[in-house]
Amino acid sequence: MNQLLAAQFSPLLPAEEALLRRSYDHLQTALSIGLVATWFWEIKTDNVYGDQNLLRLFGLPDTPEANGLPLSTFTDSIHPDDKARILKLIETAIDAGSIYEAEYRIAGKDEKIRWVLARGKVTFTEQHQPLTFSGVLVDVTERKLAEIRSQAMEDRFQLAMEAAQLGTWDFNPVTGELIWSDRCKELFGLPPTAKIDYSVFLDGLHPDDRNKTDQIVQRTLLPESDGHYDIEYRTVGLEDGQLRWIRANGRAFFDDKGVARQFIGTVVDITNSKRNETILQQRVAEQTQNLERQAHQLRTTLDASLNSIIAMTAMRDPKGVIYDFMMNTANAAVIKSNFMTPDQIVGRTLLTVFPGNRDNGFFDLYVRVTNSGEPEQSTQYYQDEFGLEGWFEVSAVKQEENGVVVTYNNITDRKQAELAAQQQAAELKAANAELKRSNESLQQFAHIASHDLQEPLRRIQAFSDLLKTQFADNISDGETDMVRRIQRSAQRMQMLIKDLLTYSKLSTQREPFTNVALDEVLEDVSSDLEMSISEKNATVDIGKLPSVSGSSSRLRQLFQNLISNALKFIPKNTVPVIQVHSRIAQPNELPDSLQDQYAQPFWVISVADNGIGFDERYKDRIFTPFQRLHDSTSYSGTGIGLAICQRVVESHGGAMDVSSKPGEGSTFKVFLPVL
Repeated sequence: MNQLLAAQFSPLLPAEEALLRRSYDHLQTALSIGLVATWFWEIKTDNVYGDQNLLRLFGLPDTPEANGLPLSTFTDSIHPDDKARILKLIETAIDAGSIYEAEYRIAGKDEKIRWVLARGKVTFTEQHQPLTFSGVLVDVTERKLAEIRSQAMEDRFQLAMEAAQLGTWDFNPVTGELIWSDRCKELFGLPPTAKIDYSVFLDGLHPDDRNKTDQIVQRTLLPESDGHYDIEYRTVGLEDGQLRWIRANGRAFFDDKGVARQFIGTVVDITNSKRNETILQQRVAEQTQNLERQAHQLRTTLDASLNSIIAMTAMRDPKGVIYDFMMNTANAAVIKSNFMTPDQIVGRTLLTVFPGNRDNGFFDLYVRVTNSGEPEQSTQYYQDEFGLEGWFEVSAVKQEENGVVVTYNNITDRKQAELAAQQQAAELKAANAELKRSNESLQQFAHIASHDLQEPLRRIQAFSDLLKTQFADNISDGETDMVRRIQRSAQRMQMLIKDLLTYSKLSTQREPFTNVALDEVLEDVSSDLEMSISEKNATVDIGKLPSVSGSSSRLRQLFQNLISNALKFIPKNTVPVIQVHSRIAQPNELPDSLQDQYAQPFWVISVADNGIGFDERYKDRIFTPFQRLHDSTSYSGTGIGLAICQRVVESHGGAMDVSSKPGEGSTFKVFLPVL
């Protein structure tokens, strides 16, 4: 480049050349300051001439040899990613004669990457052949790097916006121009190509939110506003009709006169958050209702409890020692135990309301439970200065860090009952001892009756038989009748002694139980009574009978007595009809003595006859020993047979009942446990 200038300056005068050189130096200085280099390429000779700035940009030395370098010296320094494009642009500029302009990267000898902007133009000969190609090269590295950084920041910002699904808007309140991003349009149910203005914005709002949102926007744009905009509203998609919840944040910018010139901000879809918030609110409401219901149920349960319950919190001094308890909760049962309402207890301290707790040891128990966490129980007599006294049963359980729940009852009545029961137990013990002595006496009586009493009877019967047989011719008819009466009385006395022995054995001697088939028992009874049944031409109908646990001999005695009575107590000229049947008893027909055994099933074996019957008003008497409802002269017997029957049934865990009407017969019911 300097050689070209020297050739051009040679025809000039020295003063003119000096002036021209100064102008050139000034130009180079200005170009250097502006990072602008100049270049000149003789196309035919492929020589490129450049100024110092050009050589410096490409990292070439400023030597005479550096002038007139081939184009490849410079193009080889172009970044590989840009080189093909630049060569193509140079070729196009030469072929078409167009202005050459390109931006690309170069790497000088120092391997530092620089961005440059090149502009140039080709000159042609008269024959339109390319002659020269000259222009300028501007170092735009700082601007380009700033652009790259700005673009990177823009890309990151855009990526963040997309990741957050934010939409943006830019409103000019003066001109009314409104710009929405594609995401913003989407949140209003619009396509990216939709035209937007403020009226479209208002139309896209939910009718219930439209006026409120417009008023807030207008207030934000007022001069006295701080310019901040934060609102939630609903949109109804203008094309898709979809309801969305939107959160909008923005800022208005004002000029010196307080006029809003720009209003920008973002929008984000919070529909899911709102839906979740609604669900959460519903769940919170449900949980609140559940807690309230549970609290009510707990309160109801506590109040329904027969036990008195008080929840307390320990009160400690600075050293951590418990000196009292604050009563926080009490149920309705405290009225029964303490004769005080819960309102008179809650919110007050234990020793203030119930000072006797310290004297009887309850307070120390509560302290131990609170400190150790181990539950305790105690029963103590309580008395205080306010007149409350009695026996109390207490159970204490720790609750949380300093709490204790006390469950207690005023058991004064029970204690008095226990004392009475202890006295009754002592009396019962004495009565049992007396009963034992009585049983022993009864056994002694039975022994006497079976031996000593029967011996005189046997003598009476022997002497009366002797008088009747050997001295019959020597006694009168009246005397003979007296002998017969003596014999009958002796026989009755013998029967009475026999029945008394049987009755006493039932009370004092228990036979081992086995599985007894009542069918076989009744068969044996029928066989034993066969002569009486035949004499009276009686009918005995025996149905299917069960097996029970008991004594075969005593059950046989039971049914033999019942059937014998049915054959005995029969009107004259009446053929006896006796029916024996069984079934499972219904709970409502059990006698009173068995009503407490509702879980135990019972058989009911009925023995029905068509005898003389009796008035049921006297049915309790017939089971009492020696009680008779009929004249002994008309119907023989000792009056102890049914008492024996009842004693047999009771010893088998059962009971007896009877239904009867005079002249219509009787039905005796025997209730025995089912195996």
